[in-house]
Amino acid sequence: MKRILFVEDDPNVLQGLQRMLYPLRRQWEMVFAQSGAEALQLLAANHFDVVVTDLRMPQMDGVQFLTEVRRRHPDTVRITLSGDVGQTVALRSVGPAHQCLAKPCDPETLQNVIARACALRELLSDEALKGVVSRMSSLPALPDLYLQLVDELRSPDASLQTIGALLAQDLGMTAKVLQLVNSAFFGLPRRVSSPAQAVNLLGLETVKALVLSAHIFSQLDEADIEGFCLRALEMHSLATGILARRILATRQAPGAGDDHTLTAGLLHDIGKLVLAVNLPDRYGKVVVLARDQSLPVEDAERQVLGTTHGEVGAYLLGLWGCRTRSSKWRRFTTTRASARVRASARSPPSTWPMCSSTSTTTPRTVWLAPSSTWTTSPALAAQSSYLPGESWRRLC
Repeated sequence: MKRILFVEDDPNVLQGLQRMLYPLRRQWEMVFAQSGAEALQLLAANHFDVVVTDLRMPQMDGVQFLTEVRRRHPDTVRITLSGDVGQTVALRSVGPAHQCLAKPCDPETLQNVIARACALRELLSDEALKGVVSRMSSLPALPDLYLQLVDELRSPDASLQTIGALLAQDLGMTAKVLQLVNSAFFGLPRRVSSPAQAVNLLGLETVKALVLSAHIFSQLDEADIEGFCLRALEMHSLATGILARRILATRQAPGAGDDHTLTAGLLHDIGKLVLAVNLPDRYGKVVVLARDQSLPVEDAERQVLGTTHGEVGAYLLGLWGCRTRSSKWRRFTTTRASARVRASARSPPSTWPMCSSTSTTTPRTVWLAPSSTWTTSPALAAQSSYLPGESWRRLC
């Protein structure tokens, strides 16, 4: 039975939570604490799968409490349930909280969020790896993209369109901005799946505060892993998203599902970035094993890590409250469908002429698997309304 810890200093609210959640007593073991200090004592004595806390509490507030939980019990899922706390507190909670809910919260929403958090526990069996992923408050970005973003935000003529385009080129920044824009703090009426759309909805000042003050992004200190290149991973992910959207456009009405498809393609290999950044030595063994024995990378990951980058990516995005269907798609495409993807990658279909390099410039090579490459042209991105051709050339 999963164990859930609720932390709330107001006794009336705490009693309300107990009454609201009483029908779920056979599904979860629930414990209630009235302060952060009391909750930390309970956590020291027993393991809890999920912690749900208010942010406004005396002595030790919710941000301080969750920061301690992240340090002492990193594999515990951390959720805030709070009323209007203001931008300062909201920005402080960006790092230690996985997900944010707003009061009043209807029972079904609270139940669904906690149930999904509990289900994530079954995705990874390695407790140490769960802790590594759960500790992450952001994913590092390519240095040149990060510096371009900071320069643009500090410019007196900063453009939301340019900022959105920069975010959309990076796996880590895309995942983080989607986590934030879909949190309860911003109160948007619908889910957002496009980083460009997220920037437009948040506005320039909020994005500045998140990046320059809250430091939600960071530069990548490139891991020295033989055979692994983050820039190639970013190029492959962009190409996957663009191609997926174009394939969808041939089967549905124009514009149908564009943002979801493009973002899912961009983030489908995000688990590789998580592993390379946090476990460079072990992931280096994965790369070497896949190369030397001509193994699918997922098979090499299973041998070395006991899991795959698809499962790690699904775990992280699930923690961050990204759409469940996207996480399920990511786990499927990187495991069961991987053999078919690699087979098709070795010989790009003749019906997809845009995948062949017709440019007179030096061909661009997109890395798809340790034993396969796919040459493509900057014209690929130029044909997409999502990324301008110049952005593609700059990335390549």
